[in-house]
Amino acid sequence: MDMKDTVFKILEWVGSSPLRVVILLILGVFGMAGWFVYTEKDAFMASYRAQQALPHMNGQYQEATNFILKNSHADLVAIFEVNPLLNTRKLVYLFVKGEGPVKQYNGYDVGLFTKDLGNNRDVISLMSGEIPCSAYLKPQSYIGFVYKDKGVNFMCRMSVPPDPSKFIGQISVGWREQPDDESARIVLRVASSMLWSP
Repeated sequence: MDMKDTVFKILEWVGSSPLRVVILLILGVFGMAGWFVYTEKDAFMASYRAQQALPHMNGQYQEATNFILKNSHADLVAIFEVNPLLNTRKLVYLFVKGEGPVKQYNGYDVGLFTKDLGNNRDVISLMSGEIPCSAYLKPQSYIGFVYKDKGVNFMCRMSVPPDPSKFIGQISVGWREQPDDESARIVLRVASSMLWSP
């Protein structure tokens, strides 16, 4: 039986039944999706292996936060897990002075590169091993609205680890009033090292 006969048999089976047309369309979509997954399985596996090979933070979020609070008098500390391959930056720990850990936003993904130019500039700085500090005038993401709601007016950010060749996490620290930039940067470098176990 050649292709032409097969097509005619399928058309005879469908006839004028709308239900059979829908069934045929669903089978076609599933067939195409299955073929795509089958042909791209090597690419999917390579991506999965690359993600598994990425280093991870050691989970000492509370210890690093306590160090930051004690030595910089910060009002807010947010720690993010970063995956440059997937362009994700997920909140894993948020601490607000006077409230303690705020868990309702854990897992929220603000994205790594976004449509916000200021955010993208900061990400490039972080990837270069810099510690961008500036007045926090407007939110750059949904979590940014949380920062403003908590009274943050000045922020510094640091990559984890403090090494330009790796970027697996981010620490964002906020203050109501601007601190001494240089001492804040030293504290952030130490806290970043605390979250990294090579």
